[in-house]
Amino acid sequence: MSFKLKIGLLLALAILVSAAIPTLTIYRLYQLEYELAIKTKRNVDNFIAINSIKSSFIQYDNHINRYLLTRNPNWWREAKAVKSNIYNYYKMLDSKPKEKSEFQDVLKEIREKQGQYFKRVSRLIKRNNRNWDQLTRIYNTNVVTVHNSINTLITSKANAIRKSNIDLLKQQEDLMNFAIIAEMMFLPIMIFVAVIIYKSSVQPINSITKTVKGVRADEPESLKQMVTELDLLAKKRQPQDEIGHLLRTLRHLGKEVEEKTLELNELIITDEKTQLFNYRHFKEQLITEFARARRFSESLSLIMIDIDKFKHYNDTNGHLLGDEVLIKVAKLLKQECRETDIPARFGGEEFAALLPRTDSLEAFQVAERIRHSIQDSVFPNQEKQPGGNLTASLGVATFPIDADDAEALINAADSALYEAKDKGRNQVIAFLNLQS
Repeated sequence: MSFKLKIGLLLALAILVSAAIPTLTIYRLYQLEYELAIKTKRNVDNFIAINSIKSSFIQYDNHINRYLLTRNPNWWREAKAVKSNIYNYYKMLDSKPKEKSEFQDVLKEIREKQGQYFKRVSRLIKRNNRNWDQLTRIYNTNVVTVHNSINTLITSKANAIRKSNIDLLKQQEDLMNFAIIAEMMFLPIMIFVAVIIYKSSVQPINSITKTVKGVRADEPESLKQMVTELDLLAKKRQPQDEIGHLLRTLRHLGKEVEEKTLELNELIITDEKTQLFNYRHFKEQLITEFARARRFSESLSLIMIDIDKFKHYNDTNGHLLGDEVLIKVAKLLKQECRETDIPARFGGEEFAALLPRTDSLEAFQVAERIRHSIQDSVFPNQEKQPGGNLTASLGVATFPIDADDAEALINAADSALYEAKDKGRNQVIAFLNLQS
């Protein structure tokens, strides 16, 4: 029996007994269901828009860093495109029904901070300035503040979702109190009516409320758990049941948020062009792996890779073919690295590979495989390169024999890389051999 039919029979029975009381009860139940669906969808849409602003802002910062590093105008154009997307997300939020003033205040503060950051970066680029200390100050005073504010906003939206469900639960309790008064007047019949109403509507809604309240913005697994539980609840309902329809709608929204969150997380750590890890994620992994290697007295190796005469290739063949070379080298790097290794695009035509629990000799062997793989591959118009082939130079450094901190390990691998270039390119130099 569908939910509508159950309520209809109860309504007919209640009219015979007390007329208005059951009518008001049923009306309120439908109203609560509608409020739950509307509030949940609005909060989920805002949640997605705020997350998109956060990820786009990170993308903008990455593009600015790449532009200042390479002076490639494509990065500046991509940064401006990302900035345009950020303003579109703000328009999306502005088109929603107005939230509480606290939400609007935080959102306004984020927009102002982002606007300040965009202006300061534009001035820095117009002056053709490569002052990294100044860029770092801009990052610390604006980007970090914006990230913190956005995280606060995300948390507030999660709290808003929980609060709306708590308020709904409170209204349900008020409705139950109203039903108790009716039971005092018409006890035998109203007990029967209340039990059926509770089992057919209030109890499922309570289950939905409890499930949705468990979602936390900082715990992606909680969202996945919510989707699973809502799916189980939906399977217990009839296809034409309105509560079953509500469950399926919430499950669909939750699934969309889950997929969007996974997509955003992947976007944040991935280089858009090569699909390798980006520089920021690489630095985070380097710090983590270095701490683990120091704690467990393990070796940690780093390979720096630079494509030889890449500027000559770009000038001769154009940036489109240059991009194809970067993509193919990235695939070769990922192919030659082991499953536990961490390949990344370091910047421009430079790549890096972090090798946990790997000594200098083994890292040198991996580097040689990478070098041979690039040397033996066929690239468009490679015969126009000096030497008639497109190659790469590599530098290897290992903790603890070559460096005692993460920054020193990068510098050591970089020094070995430049030594490989000075000695004629298309070779691997280990920092240990350089020291000898």
